[in-house]
Amino acid sequence: MATLKFIIRKNKASLNKDGSSLIFLRYTHRGKTSYFSTGKSVIPEDWNQTSQQIKRSYKGHSSSNMFLSKFRQRIEEYVNKALYEGIEPTSDYIRSKYDSKKSKRQQDSTKQLSFEEFSDKFIEESKKTKKAPTIKSYDDFMRILKMYKKSRKRRKLIWSDFDMEFYYDFMEFYIEERGASNNTFGKMIKTLKTFLNAGVEQGYNKSLTFRDKRFKVYQEEVSNIYLNEDELKRLLSIDYENNLKRRTIRDLFVIGCYTGLRFGDFKQINEKNISNNRLRVKTQKTGKYVVIPLHPIVKDIILQYNGALPTSYCNSVVNAELKHIGQDAGLDEIIVKVRTHGINRKEKSFLKWELLSTHCARRSFATNLFKQGFPAISIMKITGHKSEKTFMRYIKVTEDEIANMLEDHWQTIS
Repeated sequence: MATLKFIIRKNKASLNKDGSSLIFLRYTHRGKTSYFSTGKSVIPEDWNQTSQQIKRSYKGHSSSNMFLSKFRQRIEEYVNKALYEGIEPTSDYIRSKYDSKKSKRQQDSTKQLSFEEFSDKFIEESKKTKKAPTIKSYDDFMRILKMYKKSRKRRKLIWSDFDMEFYYDFMEFYIEERGASNNTFGKMIKTLKTFLNAGVEQGYNKSLTFRDKRFKVYQEEVSNIYLNEDELKRLLSIDYENNLKRRTIRDLFVIGCYTGLRFGDFKQINEKNISNNRLRVKTQKTGKYVVIPLHPIVKDIILQYNGALPTSYCNSVVNAELKHIGQDAGLDEIIVKVRTHGINRKEKSFLKWELLSTHCARRSFATNLFKQGFPAISIMKITGHKSEKTFMRYIKVTEDEIANMLEDHWQTIS
């Protein structure tokens, strides 16, 4: 008897970088099994093995489950047709029918899609599995590429156009002519390489010139700010009894500074997330749960709101208000920011409060814990960073602070 069942593999080696796992359809006939990759991935916590479906809590569950249903129907059709024709539907036979049809579909589609047609298709498909900020970065790149083509009077770009000549010309356009920084240019190249690599994997792109080591993603250190413990106390000392909006934003921001959560995560905290003096939140970006002990300051803030924090404002409003809050707290330290545009180095001075934003909370959490000697690998478990290189960009510690930390360490062991 033949059986069909969707499965996901939960072992570490089978997980993608974002913690998701590929969904396979397992076909078994007379003790022999074949696995068919659906091409869809899901976080294990979002998969219901009993119902064989993605849970309703997953964004886009309806379309994804419809896709899985059609995928299963396709395999069932091969089985039913074999039985109708008097052929035993062994796992090898069904595999051969599937591979034959798949190869034909790939050959037919490969003949048709140009780079720009593929990019449009890739973005649409990504909307089913990727977060809104990622889709926005794709759309931003295509918008800039359209401006580049208009500037260069080019009607279209084909796969083989993305070579070193394009790279340097696009750099001149985006940095010299448009005034972008090296980091912003790097983000554009990173997105372009995502499209080009996906094109290679799916059989559309035969040109590998973009994998030249000179076709690189620029990335330089940026002098972003964080708030130390004394500065956080100054924020909390401001009396906003008659300004509920500013008080709400200040309190949520401080909670972010003591939890390490992103703005989209710490603004959704409610009493359901809190149990046994711990905060348990499913992060929007990765879909994973993090468990964070409540800092005494966080406990005190939550008690002030009777356990149910007020709804936050949108990101742009919060960022604007945070600058007023920083100004109220007297965060007047002069910060010099350095950006590189091509080979040109530009410096600009700001008062610290002018640079205050929601993401500063996450940097403050990581940096203050690091300065206190808390292990970096443990901080990464809370912030969700997989790469220590990426994590260390959040650590804003000066050379003098590092020297003080080393001096304190020597005193404790002497």
